[in-house]
Amino acid sequence: MSLREIARFADVYEAEIAASRLRADGYDAVLGGAEHVKVNPLVLQALGGVNLSVPNDQAVAARTLLERLRDGVERIEDADPVSPNPVRKAGPLALLAALGLGFLVGS
Repeated sequence: MSLREIARFADVYEAEIAASRLRADGYDAVLGGAEHVKVNPLVLQALGGVNLSVPNDQAVAARTLLERLRDGVERIEDADPVSPNPVRKAGPLALLAALGLGFLVGS
């Protein structure tokens, strides 16, 4: 898979947000240099920023989405959620803890 750089960011966290939005829309976004910058922020200038790349066949559409986000036509929050939060059921440990608290309160 050949990647094409579609954007560079001077802020690693802005790059993470952009990559996350692209991933939420089904793009295979990859960040270059993000981990290096998180470990040593002084490396940012040496790397020329954090680059955001996608496969060649996704580059035009992904760049268009980023431009729409920058222009305010779309918002980060407008991405479709991957899945709603599942309702969690109490596990065995939670049940034991609740029973234990019940015994303490009843004493």
